[in-house]
Amino acid sequence: MQQSDVLGRRIGAAIIDIAVVVLIILLVGGIIGNDTSADAPDSARFGSLDRLVILVLVFAYYFATEAFWNGQTIGKKVLDIRVERVSGGLAGPGPIFIRTLVRAVDGLLFYLVALVAVLATGERRQRLGDMAAKTRVVSASNPPEQPGAPPPPPPDEDVIAQIMR
Repeated sequence: MQQSDVLGRRIGAAIIDIAVVVLIILLVGGIIGNDTSADAPDSARFGSLDRLVILVLVFAYYFATEAFWNGQTIGKKVLDIRVERVSGGLAGPGPIFIRTLVRAVDGLLFYLVALVAVLATGERRQRLGDMAAKTRVVSASNPPEQPGAPPPPPPDEDVIAQIMR
């Protein structure tokens, strides 16, 4: 399946994941928000430490789910897509960590930066985090591509013939 075939599912997965993140923010806001302004919206009740806790939890959501669920967040799992290395095979914790960090830039302007990057990269369909981590999002129905095996060594007579030239 080509990268462009997963674009719609990738957008849908992002929407599902954003809903999960909003749920995390609301739950944390209800638990640790400042009660002195009880009539204020949850986001207005957060202090600096509260915001830091939420930021860490949001990044932990993306990192933990993709790192431990074979490159899938809840949204990706629902829509049957996953992250893999560009060279093939599942992305490990290192590349997942990089794409999670760069998500801060990709998420600017309600993920408009990510959308522009995905559309601008043609058939590769990579956001900035994918480019930095050397990953891509593919259909989870297809088995992970394995990196190509090295070619077998040449027969001994070919090696000897090349040396004798």
